[in-house]
Amino acid sequence: MNPNDFTSQHFEVAGFIREVFGYMERFKGQLFVLKIEDDLMSHPLFPVLMRDIGLLHKSGIKIIIVPGTRNSIDAQLKAWGLESKFHNGVRLTCEEALPHVEQASLGAAQHIMSHLTASGLRGIQGNWILARSMGVVNGVDYMRTGRIERIQKDILEQLLDENFVPIIPPIGWNKIGHAYNISSTELATELCKYMKVGKLFFIGNQDGIKLEGLVTGKNTKYLEPTDNGLISAMDVDQAQELLELNSDTLNFAQMDYLMNAIHACKAGANRVHLLSGEFQGSLLQEVFSARGDGTMVYANQYSSIRPANMEDIPDILRIMQDYIDQGFLVPRTQESISEKLKDYVVYNIDNSIHGCGALHEFEDGMAEIAGIAVGANYRKSGIGDAIVRHLIEVGRMKGYKKLFLLTTQALDWFYHFGFVDGTIEQLPKTKREHYNYSRKSRILMLPLEK
Repeated sequence: MNPNDFTSQHFEVAGFIREVFGYMERFKGQLFVLKIEDDLMSHPLFPVLMRDIGLLHKSGIKIIIVPGTRNSIDAQLKAWGLESKFHNGVRLTCEEALPHVEQASLGAAQHIMSHLTASGLRGIQGNWILARSMGVVNGVDYMRTGRIERIQKDILEQLLDENFVPIIPPIGWNKIGHAYNISSTELATELCKYMKVGKLFFIGNQDGIKLEGLVTGKNTKYLEPTDNGLISAMDVDQAQELLELNSDTLNFAQMDYLMNAIHACKAGANRVHLLSGEFQGSLLQEVFSARGDGTMVYANQYSSIRPANMEDIPDILRIMQDYIDQGFLVPRTQESISEKLKDYVVYNIDNSIHGCGALHEFEDGMAEIAGIAVGANYRKSGIGDAIVRHLIEVGRMKGYKKLFLLTTQALDWFYHFGFVDGTIEQLPKTKREHYNYSRKSRILMLPLEK
């Protein structure tokens, strides 16, 4: 094995462990709402998913589960020779079908509760949803299909405080005891309006939104796909733009997720995740990693590039060390970074530092881009690109005539930002005087003047 390969793996594992501890502390005491599609319940990895939910709960995260019930209801009605009709994606529930709808919904909830019990959790099934009839809309009679009128927040909060995991089947009741079939997606989303929800998960067989083939616009043109082609994270405005530009490309499930993610964020959820439950560990990866295995829509600021401060220096040194060991960067010390700290920026994800870079000012209207480094787990995430673009824009705003950089092994990467080959003679005098001839770094230039 190449020693450098071992070093990279070591940094990657250590970085992941730090990240997990950081997220465990961050999410302790928060409420996660999980909508779990019932077609997962027959999957061989469903017990593993439920065990992972148990691990989340045991780490101090509060959990509410909403079972998706469409497939269970379809199977139940088919067994009794009853036809399912839909209008705009909403089931039209007739009087004869309602008892079977209830039975299927309660059965899905019971199935989840039995797995929670096997994982050592105290699941509790109940109905804390007040509903009303959808009535007749534009000539369509929705019969016993209803809308949520109110969620009994106080009861749910008490159960959560007593360490229960509430399981809420999508059946609501009106004030005189009439039952209504309600949308499990609507239920999961509405919980974000009544409860303080840290994360809402839609867990099914969709593994996220793939970027390939989608039309992008002003807000989405810099979205970066993961190794498997998924959009890892986007804000509400980006989600709205993708919806508007790709109504003919996205499938119904993707459109439904994006619409409900936007609604849930506006209702109060911080993060809304779409991920597949058919891959082992996908839930834990999504919770304890900034990249994750699915697609996330976020309401508040998820990642940002900001000026570095003194508290960031250990993280900057940590991120740079792997590059220094491989000869990509020259060594830095705490003192050398501290002296020029105002030049540094960091890439922050959920209050964790995963990238850094600097823009050092020189004479003759020139500045140097330096110290670009990204954490081992995030080198294909677009973070490095974002930092370089940011520093170029800072250079423009400060009125520099030209940017330059020295590199030994990243020529092709910097070329795609518009940098071109330069010479030692083109460097500003103070940089030229300290050029390391034994290192033989290549010199790249980027004119900023029009």
